[in-house]
Amino acid sequence: MKDVEYFTFIVPPDIWRKKASPYPHKMSMEDAERRFPGATPILSSREVRRLPATEAEIRAEVMKCPQGYSGINKTETEIGRRIQEYEKFTKGPSGR
Repeated sequence: MKDVEYFTFIVPPDIWRKKASPYPHKMSMEDAERRFPGATPILSSREVRRLPATEAEIRAEVMKCPQGYSGINKTETEIGRRIQEYEKFTKGPSGR
């Protein structure tokens, strides 16, 4: 598992906001840099989240879902597809 820091960011003004304001959702530094160039973190809002780093850890997290939810009774191919979707989501549109 890897530790990722999340913050509330002050995002710069744009077409919908006339002045800089806090973004309602916490983001990692990389996400904020990609989505809102020039955003500054509010350091007192720091939150550390443990995210799976390897395929085995992702698979273990998927299998932790309570009975009746999406992770239980899945085939290997379905779990593999979800892992690929997760990896695409975490890398973002730039493919990093």
